[in-house]
Amino acid sequence: MKTWVIIPAYNEAKSLGFVLKHLNQLQIQYLVVDDGSKDATATIAKEHTTHVLHHKINLGKGAALKTGCEYVFNQLKAEGVIFFDADNQHDVAEIALFIEALRKHDVVFGIRSFDAKMPLIRIMLNRMASVFLLLLFGSYIPDIPSGFKALSKKAYKKVCWNSTDYAVEMEIAARVAKTKLNYTTVPITTIYHQLDRGLTLIDTLKVLVQALSWRISL
Repeated sequence: MKTWVIIPAYNEAKSLGFVLKHLNQLQIQYLVVDDGSKDATATIAKEHTTHVLHHKINLGKGAALKTGCEYVFNQLKAEGVIFFDADNQHDVAEIALFIEALRKHDVVFGIRSFDAKMPLIRIMLNRMASVFLLLLFGSYIPDIPSGFKALSKKAYKKVCWNSTDYAVEMEIAARVAKTKLNYTTVPITTIYHQLDRGLTLIDTLKVLVQALSWRISL
């Protein structure tokens, strides 16, 4: 299966080079979508690969992922995509787990360990999102906010989202549940370099309100 890794990046100059270096070492095909960064993100990306797309302004993670998907599916003839964050939270070597799982499933969700390393507030917000998805759409996905996931081309056509920001993670999960796509989960390791990043309580509540509208409109 021809699979490409899509890396949305916004002001990730400090970590992007490290991530791309390891991807190159493993000879993994990837595309970087620079989402209007104001730092050296674009320059660093170009130093490691010729596959770099740019947004002139910051449009949001959801928009960056869609730009990447449209390009690799239509121009590079990919059969599957893997979303991988640019902040060096995840282990590049675990991409192999997603490639293998995608051979048998339409969607693969990366699930982080809810242990002492994960900030308590993140655990609570993750649980809240998962329970909300279960109540609204009848599916339980343990770690919806995780940015490490994979989609087949078939799945992308069915879950193609409208969210341009971080609500994209919840919308993808909702659309997967609504369309009853065949999905699985794989455990992933995560390093929390910046504990202040991630969705806040207010952000999460806004996403959950959006999910209520998806229950009607999807």
